[in-house]
Amino acid sequence: MVRVGLVVALVGGQLTTSWAAPTRTLTVPVTLSRSVHLSATGSPDPVALDFSATHIMFSWRGPRSTTVRFRTVSEAGEVSLWQRAREVHGSEAAEKLGRHYSAVLSVDAAVSVDWKAHGRVSDVILDYLNTMDGPRREVTIPRVAAAAANEPRIITRAEWGADESLKRKSGGCKRRFFDLQQIFVHHTAGENFDQHPKATMRAIYWYHVVRQGWCDVGYNFVIAPDGSLYEGRWARPYRPWEKHDAENGDQEVVAGAHVANYNSGSLGISLMGNYSQVDLQPAARRTLVELLAWETDRHDLVPQARHVYRNPEGGGARRLHYISGHRDAGQTACPGTTVYRGLPTIRREVATLKGKGKPGSLLELRSGSLHADYGDPAVFEGSLTDVKLAPMGARPVNVYYRVAGGRWRQGPETVTDSDGAFAFEIATERNVQAVAAYDGDTNHWGDQSDVARVLIDPSVTIEAEGGTPDTAGVSHHPPGTEAVVLSGAVAPAHVNQEVVVKIEHFDGSEYVPMVTESVPLDKGSGYRFEFGVPTEGGTFRASALFRRDKDHGSSSSDPVVFVVDL
Repeated sequence: MVRVGLVVALVGGQLTTSWAAPTRTLTVPVTLSRSVHLSATGSPDPVALDFSATHIMFSWRGPRSTTVRFRTVSEAGEVSLWQRAREVHGSEAAEKLGRHYSAVLSVDAAVSVDWKAHGRVSDVILDYLNTMDGPRREVTIPRVAAAAANEPRIITRAEWGADESLKRKSGGCKRRFFDLQQIFVHHTAGENFDQHPKATMRAIYWYHVVRQGWCDVGYNFVIAPDGSLYEGRWARPYRPWEKHDAENGDQEVVAGAHVANYNSGSLGISLMGNYSQVDLQPAARRTLVELLAWETDRHDLVPQARHVYRNPEGGGARRLHYISGHRDAGQTACPGTTVYRGLPTIRREVATLKGKGKPGSLLELRSGSLHADYGDPAVFEGSLTDVKLAPMGARPVNVYYRVAGGRWRQGPETVTDSDGAFAFEIATERNVQAVAAYDGDTNHWGDQSDVARVLIDPSVTIEAEGGTPDTAGVSHHPPGTEAVVLSGAVAPAHVNQEVVVKIEHFDGSEYVPMVTESVPLDKGSGYRFEFGVPTEGGTFRASALFRRDKDHGSSSSDPVVFVVDL
C-alpha cells in the first residue's frame, strides 16, 4: 500500500540533495563473563580462568585502607608485574553496600591471575571479561545526526556495541531528568593508552550494571585516549536527526551514577585511563575542552565561575566550580592529580573556545492542510529564524518523514529563501509525519521543529446500480422496484475493513435519516449493499463513510441521489 516519493518545492533558494546513507549493520562480540569468589587471604596458586580475559575487576569488603594487588599470566606465558588494583571511589552503590570496587583493568589475554590482600579484607570477588573474542551478534546502526559547527562527534551506544538488554529502565531505574547546573570531570582509573576503547566501554558497562548494580553506565560521556567521545548512560530513543546528547527533548540531562549525592542535574564526563601521575593525552584533552565548551554554551554555564549546586532531589547544596573534578564533591582522588591540577587551564581554554557563545535558532514546521486527498501530496511549510525572529535565509534544512507503519527516513535537503521560508511535499498513500532539522552553523546553534502531521483521506465512491440517470445525474428506478443495490470501493485497498452506508429519505422539505449500516469491504476493497425500498418509493440520498484507522484519515463519498418512481 505504500508508495513514497518526496518532492521539494522551494520558495526561492536552491535544492541540495543530501540523502542519508542507508541504515548500517555491523557485528560486535558478546561479552564473556565469569565471577570467582576468592579466599580472604590470597591463594598460593594462580586462579585459572575459563577463557583468556581482556579485562579484570576486584571487589571486596574491608576498612578504607585495605587493597588488593595482582599479577596476570598471558596466553604466551608472559607474567606481568605485581600492581595494585586501583580503586574507584564516590559511587552511591559503594557507599550503600560498604564495598570497595577496583577500576576496570585492561589485561593482555590473561589466562590466570595471582592476587594478594593487603589488610583485613573479606568477600573478595574477581570478575573477568572478554569483550573482544566472544560470539558475534549483529547490531543495527541507525543514522546519526551530523555534528554541526563546534559540536563534538559522539560515538553512540550502538556503535560501541552496548548490549541494551543489560540496562534497566523501570522501577528505581526509571530515568530522571533535570536542568543541567553542574559538570564533573572523572577518570576511569583504568589502563592508560587503551588501544581498544570500544571493548573497554563494553567492560565498563558490564561492571557498572552487573557487578555494581547500577541501572546503566554511570557516566554520561567517556573520552578515550585517542580523543574519541563515547555515549554513556542511555537517555532516550533518539530519532535520526537528534544528537545523542544525554538529554530529553527539553534539554534536561539524565541523572547518572558518577558522584554520590550530586548526580541529579549534573553531567559526568570520564577520561579513560588513570591520571594520578600520567598527563592527559593531547587528543583526549582537545575533545574534553570541545565537549565542555559545547555543554556550557548550550546550558548557559560560565566555564571559569563558581556557583552553588543545589540537589533538586535531596536538597543539599555546595559551592563548586561549574566545571569541577570528582574530588571536589567526594572522598576520592578522581580525576587524578594531573588532570585535577590542569582544570584551571582547561576552564580558561573552554571559556576562550566558547567566547560569547552562540544564540539559538527557531525552526517551525506546519502542514499546509491537516488532510490531503488520496492521490494528492501532503504539503508542509516551515520557517527558520534566529531567537529575535529575524529570518535566516540561505540555510540548509534537513527533512525527515515517516509514513504510517514505517520508520523515519531522511528526505532531500532544502534551503530557506530570503524570508527564512521553505516548503516541501510528500507523495504517499498513507498518513505521514514530518520533521525539519537545522544543524546550526558557526553563528547559531541548530534547532528541530515539532512533528507535523497530514492525514491521507482515502477515495470513497458510491453509486445506485440499475437506474436511468436524468440530465441532473439523478438515478431513476421504475415503479415497483423492491430493492436498489448501492456499490462502491475504497482506494487505496482496505481489505477486510468496512464502510458505513447511510441512506436518507426526502420528506418534501429535507432529508431524514433512514438507514445506517456497516458494510464489509471485499478482497478488491469494494462493497455492495442492497437497500429495501419502501412500497411508496420516493427520493433517497446515499453516502458511504470510511472511518479513520491507523494508516488513513476518515473520508466520505460524494452523496448519490436516486429516485424510485411511484
